[in-house]
Amino acid sequence: MATTAQATLARSEDEFRLTIAEYLESLPTPFIRRVFSNPAACLAIFRLLSTVGKQLIISMLYLDSPLQLHDMHQWAKPDHQRTVKAKIHQLRKLQILVEAKGMVSLNAIFREQLRNALTGGGDFGSFGIVYRGPRDPRVTALWLTRYASERWESILHFMVGQSADVAPPSESVRGILKMSHLMDESNGEGLRISNSGFQFLLQDPVSQVWTVLLQYLRLAEMQDMDVVEVLNFLFQLVSLQPGQQYSTEALTKNQRRMLNELCDFGLLYLDGAARRFYPTHLITSLTSGSSGAAATTTTTTTGSTITSKLSDVGEMAVPSEAGYIILETNCRLYAYTSSPLQIAILNLFAHLVNRFPNFVTGALTRESIRSAISHGITADQIITFLTTNAHPQMHGHMPVLPITVTDQVRLWERERNRLHPVHAHFYKDFNHKSEFERVFRYAQDIGVILWANTDKMQLV
Repeated sequence: MATTAQATLARSEDEFRLTIAEYLESLPTPFIRRVFSNPAACLAIFRLLSTVGKQLIISMLYLDSPLQLHDMHQWAKPDHQRTVKAKIHQLRKLQILVEAKGMVSLNAIFREQLRNALTGGGDFGSFGIVYRGPRDPRVTALWLTRYASERWESILHFMVGQSADVAPPSESVRGILKMSHLMDESNGEGLRISNSGFQFLLQDPVSQVWTVLLQYLRLAEMQDMDVVEVLNFLFQLVSLQPGQQYSTEALTKNQRRMLNELCDFGLLYLDGAARRFYPTHLITSLTSGSSGAAATTTTTTTGSTITSKLSDVGEMAVPSEAGYIILETNCRLYAYTSSPLQIAILNLFAHLVNRFPNFVTGALTRESIRSAISHGITADQIITFLTTNAHPQMHGHMPVLPITVTDQVRLWERERNRLHPVHAHFYKDFNHKSEFERVFRYAQDIGVILWANTDKMQLV
């Protein structure tokens, strides 16, 4: 019954994972070689790939000789070959696959280090050095969950202007929010949430954390930090075991600085006096294939982490399988929540009418949806948010949300967004028909054709 919610959430995660893939694609070859020389980085990249990409890599991992590209295409049935070709194209852009004269093979460095990561060989320190001293009895799994939730929620509170009872985020956090244009300064009134910030609030926590980390990488470039060192350390952190204590003794100056800055987001807890740190679920769940953390921890789309046993952890701590929103076919909305943050997020796209101690009523109206769209929020983001946070009673229906409501939300969006600009290239004046057909087939294989006229040999 939760399949629809999981599918929409997975699509949202994949969109943000593509952005880290695009960042890796932008790196020059010498940088990529340094990234691939780290087993933890290779494993993290592997885990970020789609199922098809993982299958292609595993099939070639222990092949020491190149394969013919044509033979790789035959691994898929005819109706799925386009998907395989597109994935091969992406792996080539990431420099994981190397092609020469119709033959393909895994990047030698990536292959060796991924083997080491999977079999326990190579540099053991690339996955962190466990702290061997006594454990602080105060730092339990429950405490770390509460700590991470409070830190992350304080940032979201600050963005929606609900920070009166919450400590404001640090200067480094505000700097990243400003640099990423999630918040902008306006007329001397301080930081105000931007259109991108409204979209950010409706994303799931995994997507939100990836957004922050990508901005952190760009900030590191501006500060002339070693980008590869920063990237490799981030990949190391996402590969650590949540709640385990790790030593800071062998870390470089830049890595120690990163620990301090990432603590402000709740991604880590740093015990500076004892020279150890603890990763939290917010960072270790980034390559887990779901927005949840480990087996006992799951994350809601509004930014908190909870378990069935941790009902008192964080302001938004309700079991993830038990959402809080009921939506009727007449667009009436009922939310079983007392969280100011959840109410503020609902207010982004819904007209709220009544508020009780643990209950809020409202409706999706044409004006509220158009207002949300004017701030950059899309209909699909609203539908994804409502689906993921739907009350258990809603999951007795398939689809979870009433079709009449989802169709109406999309129609209200189309009233405003009738045209969608897309960055494209127009190709024409080919010398020969065969030249056009080669380009056309290649563009078709990787799925980038927007429009084509084969008679006039024109392609967009």
